[in-house]
Amino acid sequence: MKNKIWHIVTISTEEQNVQVYPTETFDGIIVETKELDDKTESSRLYLNKDEMELLILKMREMMEYVKQ
Repeated sequence: MKNKIWHIVTISTEEQNVQVYPTETFDGIIVETKELDDKTESSRLYLNKDEMELLILKMREMMEYVKQ
């Protein structure tokens, strides 16, 4: 495996942070949500490339649905 730089992307809203970062073996990504009140446990979603593409497709479909 090549040496890779570890990137973490954080998206912050008024109520939560969403972090996206690679798995330790760099074979997928982890999407982690954390409430800012620290009272709720964070949740993690582990995705490989195919799962990520499906999730993006379904999120786009849902956004189109709610925008109608």
